[in-house]
Amino acid sequence: MSNVVRAAGLVVFRRLSNKIEFLLLQASYPPYHWTPPKGHVDPGEDEWVAALRETNEEAGLVQDQLKIYEDCHETLCYEVNLLC
Repeated sequence: MSNVVRAAGLVVFRRLSNKIEFLLLQASYPPYHWTPPKGHVDPGEDEWVAALRETNEEAGLVQDQLKIYEDCHETLCYEVNLLC
């Protein structure tokens, strides 16, 4: 049996001198992996709104602080292990 968990996030980066730096956040649970700001989509919520909300909640950034490349998006599907 397969459950679908909807999640959304943003890849946040900045150009600094001649480098590109990506914003990665360290998970608060083992194995403490690094990830872009992301999270679950709330019931009735659009993925875009969820991605902006999660970026604000996790990184403190709001839409006005970001230059959004709306034509650059990707949908990923993968299996997750849910701990109940």
